[in-house]
Amino acid sequence: MGVLTVLEVSKKQSYIFKSNRLRENIGASEIIAYTTEVLPQELCTKYNGRHISSGGGSSIFYFESKDKALSFAKAYSFKILNRFPSLEFFLASLDYDTDTDIIIDKMQELYKKLGKKKAKRDIYSYIIDYGVTEKCSSTRLPAIYKEEISGNFYSGESKSKITMFNESKKDMDGFALDIKDLGISKDEKSYIAITHIDGNRMGKRVNNLREKYRGRYTDENIKEINEQYIHELQKFSENIDRAFKQAFNKMTGVLESKKEFLADEGMKIKDTLVPLRKVVLAGDDVCYITDARIALDCAYIFLQELETKKIMGEKITACAGIAMVGEKYPFFKTYELSEELCANAKATIEEDKLESKIDWHMVQGEYCGNLKQIRDDFYETFDGKNLTLRPLAVSKESDAQNHYSLFKKDMNSIKTGNIARGKVKGMLKEMKKGEEHLDTYIEINQIYTALGMHRMGAKTGFLDGKCVLFDAVEIMDCYIPICGEGV
Repeated sequence: MGVLTVLEVSKKQSYIFKSNRLRENIGASEIIAYTTEVLPQELCTKYNGRHISSGGGSSIFYFESKDKALSFAKAYSFKILNRFPSLEFFLASLDYDTDTDIIIDKMQELYKKLGKKKAKRDIYSYIIDYGVTEKCSSTRLPAIYKEEISGNFYSGESKSKITMFNESKKDMDGFALDIKDLGISKDEKSYIAITHIDGNRMGKRVNNLREKYRGRYTDENIKEINEQYIHELQKFSENIDRAFKQAFNKMTGVLESKKEFLADEGMKIKDTLVPLRKVVLAGDDVCYITDARIALDCAYIFLQELETKKIMGEKITACAGIAMVGEKYPFFKTYELSEELCANAKATIEEDKLESKIDWHMVQGEYCGNLKQIRDDFYETFDGKNLTLRPLAVSKESDAQNHYSLFKKDMNSIKTGNIARGKVKGMLKEMKKGEEHLDTYIEINQIYTALGMHRMGAKTGFLDGKCVLFDAVEIMDCYIPICGEGV
């Protein structure tokens, strides 16, 4: 009798973004990659196991005996507890007979067991310290180490992240290793952006694959169909991972080619570095940090490239949430906002429609409440219309009035329309008042050139109850174009 074991590292984003020091974020990201990909595979091989599948932040392995499964679990647990304090992980196991058990059912049963274990959280509460130690400057946990150069105190968790950063940075050549490497201009008000990208309909595709194979089982072919299902599930995961990595490489390639242009536009570019920091790139889950000025076009390039790939006969789509904040703003709150923006973009896609979208928000001051509350309170005009077109559609075949290519045309019209900056910014107050006020303002100041030929149906600045210029005017001082309307 064999054993299926599921492994999940939990609260990954909280672990990565607990600190505002980029080297700790990078170290934490490398720890997550090591503990979810490298270490499990090393131990699986050591104990003659087999990797079954990965997805949704967890991995499943098969072992021929309970002893080997237990040895795997013990070895993994010891490594994590010894090297990476405060990293939360869960393991669950289930008996599995390859000849008689349907793996589809066993995997679902295993995930239910894992869910119960996570909900139980036996060691959720414990004493951290007794209040007589120095506090870590990053985590506020008890410090165990003092850095001589900075004089900062660090907990075991922060020290492990710094150690991993130092061990891995030789393999990180070419990308930002510090906030200043992102291109931020210190003589201006600096904003960074955390972008979270997540694939659409992935769960539904996995469910479809599961149901496709469920109907093929008979009493005589269980082992054969199990093998076919495992093979196709692994192929699905590999294809998704490859597609997202190729889209990421396309984006970084464009950035690399635009470094001279970005420097001319005021970014502090280093010749040897791409102004971007990858945080997560695993399957359809992507997160990276950039200067806010290039964040929108970076996400656009990524999503447009992604849509050139197919899986199960359908193009791959995803949504991007971009949170723009001051460089001192808490990273974890920024990441939470990027997740919320991504989820908001997904929520606006019609059922069974293959479409990618981008949503963003620039935090000025403190971010209070949820995104819906802010949009309801501050992005609605006095006459009940909507100031923003966000989230914006990305898919090339879309002809929506809120398409990102039209937003780029809006930016170009504002830039090339020979309109004084003060008059353009003056539209913001009139937009908030409503359609009639904006129409009057445009007419009095004769700034119709702000509305390009693509907005001929919106001479008042509004179309179908939404302002077509607000998104561009709001972000115009924090935007550098790095691509055309199509990539």
